[in-house]
Amino acid sequence: MKISALLLALASSAMADQVIAPRITGAELAKLQQQSPLKTLQKPAPAQANTPAAEPPSIVKQSVILHDGKNWTLVPKGSVVFIPAALANRVNVKPVGTLLAWADFFVKNRSWITTNDVSFDQAAGNQPIPAERVAFWSKQDKIVVAVHQTGPISVKLPDQSQAATTP
Repeated sequence: MKISALLLALASSAMADQVIAPRITGAELAKLQQQSPLKTLQKPAPAQANTPAAEPPSIVKQSVILHDGKNWTLVPKGSVVFIPAALANRVNVKPVGTLLAWADFFVKNRSWITTNDVSFDQAAGNQPIPAERVAFWSKQDKIVVAVHQTGPISVKLPDQSQAATTP
Protein backbone atom coordinates (compact mmCIF):
# COMPACT_ATOMS: atom_id res chain seq x y z
CA MET A 1 0.00 0.00 0.00
CA LYS A 2 2.84 2.39 0.87
CA ILE A 3 4.61 1.56 -2.38
CA SER A 4 1.54 2.36 -4.48
CA ALA A 5 1.12 5.70 -2.67
CA LEU A 6 4.79 6.50 -3.30
CA LEU A 7 4.50 5.56 -6.99
CA LEU A 8 1.34 7.68 -7.30
CA ALA A 9 3.14 10.66 -5.78
CA LEU A 10 6.13 10.23 -8.11
CA ALA A 11 3.91 9.82 -11.16
CA SER A 12 1.83 12.90 -10.37
CA SER A 13 4.93 15.08 -10.00
CA ALA A 14 6.31 13.71 -13.28
CA MET A 15 3.05 14.48 -15.08
CA ALA A 16 2.77 18.04 -13.73
CA ASP A 17 3.25 20.91 -16.15
CA GLN A 18 6.79 22.12 -16.07
CA VAL A 19 7.63 25.78 -16.39
CA ILE A 20 10.03 26.33 -19.24
CA ALA A 21 12.34 29.28 -18.71
CA PRO A 22 14.85 30.55 -21.22
CA ARG A 23 18.30 29.07 -20.75
CA ILE A 24 20.87 31.25 -19.10
CA THR A 25 24.62 30.77 -19.13
CA GLY A 26 26.79 30.76 -16.03
CA ALA A 27 28.36 34.07 -17.05
CA GLU A 28 24.94 35.70 -17.44
CA LEU A 29 23.84 34.39 -14.04
CA ALA A 30 27.03 35.68 -12.37
CA LYS A 31 26.49 39.10 -13.94
CA LEU A 32 22.88 39.19 -12.72
CA GLN A 33 23.91 38.16 -9.21
CA GLN A 34 26.59 40.87 -9.09
CA GLN A 35 23.98 43.50 -9.90
CA SER A 36 21.48 42.23 -7.36
CA PRO A 37 22.25 39.08 -5.35
CA LEU A 38 18.58 38.46 -4.59
CA LYS A 39 17.40 38.92 -8.15
CA THR A 40 15.29 36.05 -9.45
CA LEU A 41 14.85 34.97 -13.00
CA GLN A 42 11.48 35.92 -14.44
CA LYS A 43 9.36 34.47 -17.18
CA PRO A 44 9.58 36.28 -20.50
CA ALA A 45 6.73 38.67 -21.16
CA PRO A 46 3.87 37.17 -23.20
CA ALA A 47 3.64 38.20 -26.83
CA GLN A 48 1.82 41.46 -27.32
CA ALA A 49 -1.62 41.35 -28.88
CA ASN A 50 -0.67 43.67 -31.76
CA THR A 51 2.23 41.53 -33.00
CA PRO A 52 1.16 39.10 -35.72
CA ALA A 53 1.38 35.46 -34.81
CA ALA A 54 3.79 33.35 -36.84
CA GLU A 55 1.93 31.63 -39.65
CA PRO A 56 2.03 27.86 -39.38
CA PRO A 57 3.79 26.09 -42.25
CA SER A 58 1.50 25.22 -45.12
CA ILE A 59 1.98 22.14 -47.27
CA VAL A 60 0.25 23.92 -50.16
CA LYS A 61 2.77 26.80 -50.03
CA GLN A 62 5.62 24.28 -50.13
CA SER A 63 4.15 22.45 -53.12
CA VAL A 64 3.27 22.77 -56.78
CA ILE A 65 -0.33 22.05 -57.72
CA LEU A 66 -1.01 19.96 -60.82
CA HIS A 67 -4.59 20.10 -62.10
CA ASP A 68 -6.41 18.23 -64.86
CA GLY A 69 -9.74 20.06 -64.71
CA LYS A 70 -11.45 17.61 -62.35
CA ASN A 71 -8.70 16.40 -60.03
CA TRP A 72 -5.56 17.86 -58.53
CA THR A 73 -2.47 16.77 -56.63
CA LEU A 74 0.49 18.25 -54.81
CA VAL A 75 4.15 17.66 -55.61
CA PRO A 76 7.11 19.30 -53.84
CA LYS A 77 8.41 22.60 -55.21
CA GLY A 78 11.37 21.86 -57.43
CA SER A 79 10.06 18.48 -58.55
CA VAL A 80 8.46 19.82 -61.75
CA VAL A 81 11.56 20.12 -63.92
CA PHE A 82 10.00 20.87 -67.31
CA ILE A 83 6.74 22.53 -68.33
CA PRO A 84 5.86 22.87 -72.03
CA ALA A 85 4.19 26.18 -72.83
CA ALA A 86 1.00 24.43 -73.94
CA LEU A 87 0.55 22.83 -70.49
CA ALA A 88 1.49 25.80 -68.29
CA ASN A 89 -2.21 26.31 -67.46
CA ARG A 90 -2.22 22.98 -65.55
CA VAL A 91 0.49 24.00 -63.08
CA ASN A 92 0.00 26.15 -59.96
CA VAL A 93 -3.68 26.87 -60.55
CA LYS A 94 -6.40 27.09 -57.93
CA PRO A 95 -7.19 23.56 -56.75
CA VAL A 96 -10.74 22.64 -57.71
CA GLY A 97 -12.28 19.19 -57.61
CA THR A 98 -10.91 16.11 -55.93
CA LEU A 99 -7.50 15.90 -54.30
CA LEU A 100 -5.78 12.69 -55.42
CA ALA A 101 -2.61 11.05 -54.19
CA TRP A 102 0.30 11.51 -56.58
CA ALA A 103 0.24 7.88 -57.75
CA ASP A 104 -3.50 7.98 -58.58
CA PHE A 105 -3.23 11.37 -60.29
CA PHE A 106 -0.26 10.23 -62.36
CA VAL A 107 -2.07 7.07 -63.54
CA LYS A 108 -5.08 9.14 -64.67
CA ASN A 109 -2.93 11.73 -66.46
CA ARG A 110 -0.12 9.81 -68.16
CA SER A 111 -1.08 11.45 -71.43
CA TRP A 112 0.37 14.82 -70.33
CA ILE A 113 2.67 13.96 -67.39
CA THR A 114 5.85 11.92 -67.43
CA THR A 115 8.47 11.22 -64.79
CA ASN A 116 12.23 11.36 -64.67
CA ASP A 117 13.86 9.03 -62.14
CA VAL A 118 16.69 10.74 -60.24
CA SER A 119 19.13 9.66 -57.54
CA PHE A 120 19.58 11.49 -54.23
CA ASP A 121 22.87 12.94 -55.53
CA GLN A 122 21.10 14.31 -58.60
CA ALA A 123 18.29 15.74 -56.47
CA ALA A 124 20.84 17.50 -54.25
CA GLY A 125 22.63 18.95 -57.27
CA ASN A 126 25.85 17.04 -56.52
CA GLN A 127 25.59 14.99 -59.71
CA PRO A 128 24.24 16.42 -62.97
CA ILE A 129 21.21 15.04 -64.75
CA PRO A 130 22.49 13.73 -68.10
CA ALA A 131 22.26 16.38 -70.82
CA GLU A 132 20.60 13.97 -73.26
CA ARG A 133 17.72 13.49 -70.79
CA VAL A 134 17.29 17.24 -70.40
CA ALA A 135 17.36 17.72 -74.18
CA PHE A 136 14.72 15.00 -74.58
CA TRP A 137 12.26 16.85 -72.32
CA SER A 138 11.85 19.66 -74.85
CA LYS A 139 11.09 17.14 -77.62
CA GLN A 140 7.95 15.89 -75.90
CA ASP A 141 4.78 17.72 -74.98
CA LYS A 142 4.56 16.50 -71.39
CA ILE A 143 5.20 17.98 -67.98
CA VAL A 144 8.24 16.26 -66.45
CA VAL A 145 8.22 15.49 -62.72
CA ALA A 146 11.40 14.30 -60.99
CA VAL A 147 10.82 11.16 -58.93
CA HIS A 148 12.83 8.89 -56.70
CA GLN A 149 11.38 5.40 -56.16
CA THR A 150 8.10 6.56 -57.79
CA GLY A 151 7.61 9.50 -55.40
CA PRO A 152 8.09 13.14 -56.46
CA ILE A 153 11.31 14.72 -55.17
CA SER A 154 12.67 18.27 -55.32
CA VAL A 155 15.64 18.65 -57.61
CA LYS A 156 18.30 21.31 -57.37
CA LEU A 157 19.37 21.99 -60.92
CA PRO A 158 22.95 23.31 -60.87
CA ASP A 159 22.40 25.25 -64.09
CA GLN A 160 18.91 26.72 -64.38
CA SER A 161 19.32 27.03 -68.17
CA GLN A 162 19.66 23.23 -68.23
CA ALA A 163 15.93 22.73 -68.79
CA ALA A 164 14.17 24.50 -71.62
CA THR A 165 11.36 25.65 -69.34
CA THR A 166 11.38 25.33 -65.57
CA PRO A 167 8.67 26.25 -63.05
